[in-house]
Amino acid sequence: MQMRVEKQKVRVRIKTESAIIKGVVHTLPDGRLSDYITSQKNRFIPVTDVEILYIDESGRIMNEGNTRREVVFINVEKIETIEYV
Repeated sequence: MQMRVEKQKVRVRIKTESAIIKGVVHTLPDGRLSDYITSQKNRFIPVTDVEILYIDESGRIMNEGNTRREVVFINVEKIETIEYV
């Protein structure tokens, strides 16, 4: 018997001190993104289908090409802003 928890895919843009991460966060259906972020006990959230843009201290994008990953884990304490895309 396999148990599954229904999830809702939410496209987001996350800014940290060193990067802008665009990808998908999987939340509970009809749940608020802010509630999901603050409820994480292990302090890391998985983000899938990710595009990473590295930025310098002034916020300018450092690399020309984008870095793509299937999944990354973001420390919620390092998130400066998160917004729906």
